[in-house]
Amino acid sequence: MLRNLSIAAMSTLMIASFGHSASGASIGAGNPYPVSNYTCQDGTRLAVRLLGDRASVSVNDAAEVDLPSMGPEGTTYSNGRWTITIIQGRLSWGVGRAVPSECAGG
Repeated sequence: MLRNLSIAAMSTLMIASFGHSASGASIGAGNPYPVSNYTCQDGTRLAVRLLGDRASVSVNDAAEVDLPSMGPEGTTYSNGRWTITIIQGRLSWGVGRAVPSECAGG
């Protein structure tokens, strides 16, 4: 009886620890909107979080700024001053009317 109880206790501990380590190792665990980091050709560093109707962007480690989605596709986010465009998985960054800069990372 004691042996069966020990086996049951060990099994329960193993299952519990496996479940904990599997969820802890999940990418983006606990964060439905992970941050993607980019470095642009002009030297700008971006931390981008896509939130559906807007993108939250930190430029060169500054405070985050929300850029609303422009259009139904959700591939361009802009507040009129700053613009992020995502086309076929490639991100570009623009300030004002300047030519957008291609960015790498993600």
